[in-house]
Formats: sequence, C-alpha cells, structure tokens
Amino acid sequence: MQEIDLSNYPRKKTYDWFKTFKNPTYGLNVTMDITKLIKHVKETKESFFIDMLYIVVKGLNSVPEMRMRFVDDKPVIFSDINPAITVMTKSEVFENVRFKNKETFKEFYATAKKYIDEAKEETALTEGNYNDAVWNEYYITCLPWLTTTALTHPIPEDLSSQTVPRICWSKYYEENGTYKISLNITVSHIFVDGWHLSKAFNNIQKLLNDAENILK
Repeated sequence: MQEIDLSNYPRKKTYDWFKTFKNPTYGLNVTMDITKLIKHVKETKESFFIDMLYIVVKGLNSVPEMRMRFVDDKPVIFSDINPAITVMTKSEVFENVRFKNKETFKEFYATAKKYIDEAKEETALTEGNYNDAVWNEYYITCLPWLTTTALTHPIPEDLSSQTVPRICWSKYYEENGTYKISLNITVSHIFVDGWHLSKAFNNIQKLLNDAENILK
C-alpha cells in the first residue's frame, strides 16, 4: 500500500469534488461475450464461477484506479487486490468468503475452490465478516438465477467502504451461437472516471476472448 501524492495527482480537482459527495458511487452494466470461457469450462469441467472470478479480478487489477482506496483518511493505492465473494451455504444464506489473490490460475483455482467448498458446508455464519475493515478487496457476487440489465448495490456512507468496487454478474445466456453475460461494476467517482471504468471492462473482455490461454 502506498499513499497517493495529491500534490502531483492529475485528478486532484476531480478527487476533491467527488470527495464532498455523500455517495459518489456509480455503476455500469455491460454485456460481455463469454463464448470462449463457456467453451473452456465445458471442456475442462471447471467451475464457471471460479474461472470468471479469476478473469474479472485479473482485469480489474490491470487498471491502477481500480486499486485506489481511501484508508485512514488518506488516499492510497495497493499493488494487488484480493477477492471477497459471497457463497451460499447449506442453510441457503450467504457467507462472506475472503482469500488472498494468486497470480497463477492454478493457485487461484485451488485456493478459491477450497474456501468455497468449506463455506458451502457451513450451517452457521462466521462471526465478524461484515464488520472487518479490509479495504484491499473487490466485493464480488453473482446472481445466476436471473438475466439482468441493471443492478444497484447497498453502499454505506463510510468513505473507505465506498471506494471498494462492487462487482456482480448475472445468469449467462446464449444468443445466435454466442454466450453473453451482464457484468456490473460499481465504483467511486473519487478515484474512477468513466475512462478508467471502460478500461476495466475492455481488459476483462480481452481476457475472456483469450480464456483458453489465460486459464492455464
């Protein structure tokens, strides 16, 4: 984690402006082409969720602004961001699951599967997950039962929490031989302009287009 030098920060005027907002967050839903990913998952029998998760986290981390946060009243940038996901347990309630990001896909897949499988077997939620202040994360969930065109997230008034991007994808669908999915990314305008958000979506799509090589 490194503090951002505001004296040399080119977006300082924008940063100062949106920092005065009670809720400076905004989000976009973008339709992504996941045809190559679906082909890979069908061939390997891997978890679609974990494969998609790896690609999304990798794409987000490639954009510096997606790694910026407001921590202890200071703007900072992290070198890497970890996934924090929701997993449905046996009792049909959702557990928050956190794990450290891994650079290689094999390490990531094994780690994610371990934590997800453990959470699925829980009969009672772990204490403290909602209140632990950990900002070097992406808050990620999915809605695999519905195809959505728009989505909002519950956003607290806490400035640090607001700067953590929220991500959600919905049920994928087939259209004229192409598989598509709606991906929502919600960010804070304190750090992320539309240009930066567009780069995140575009980088994720590039990874999806090369899924068979990325997921090795």
